[in-house]
Amino acid sequence: MSAYNAEDYIEDAIKSILTQTYGNYEFIIFNDGSTDNTLGIVNEFAKQDKRIRIIDQKNMGLTKTLIKGVNLAKGQYIARMDADDVSDSYRLERQIKHIEKYYLDICGGHCLLLDKKGKINGLNVVPISHEMCILSLMFKVPFAHPSVMIRKQFLVENCLEYGQSKYKLAEDLDLWLRMHRCGARFGNVDGVVLKYRMLGDSLSKV
Repeated sequence: MSAYNAEDYIEDAIKSILTQTYGNYEFIIFNDGSTDNTLGIVNEFAKQDKRIRIIDQKNMGLTKTLIKGVNLAKGQYIARMDADDVSDSYRLERQIKHIEKYYLDICGGHCLLLDKKGKINGLNVVPISHEMCILSLMFKVPFAHPSVMIRKQFLVENCLEYGQSKYKLAEDLDLWLRMHRCGARFGNVDGVVLKYRMLGDSLSKV
């Protein structure tokens, strides 16, 4: 989780991870140069749960922070999370089971869409099978970025990371395309795994 001036939403985001039905994980939170009380909130949670690992850094932006996070992560799988979203309590458990059942390298799921006040105002439905995810690459992004779980070994073996091409805005779609070229298996859980907050400056909205 990368957080920049996220004091309005980050408490709910952190709680949604700490209350997961699957509990064997490390929770890496980057304070990406926040000037509000984001770091203070994160520190309070870290005192209560040893799974939280805080990285306090000067502002680097999302792409560079994602690269750093992937390299630091010790787990077999890497789950993305944004500081203004809320994960379903079964998210990690369902995604791990889905990845292992279908031998996937990346897995997301459907998302409820929230406005800035937390009101549900939509549903983002994603393709489920590997074949439909690949087909959808022609006209849409097959994953909601903060919903994905990725097999770290696939990234390492294929020397893949965010931001390796000239495309700097949609760093997620760029990575999915390069994963596809390396033979990645795609898929999504057929269920809601995340409440995705759509703010005025959200790239997927713009």
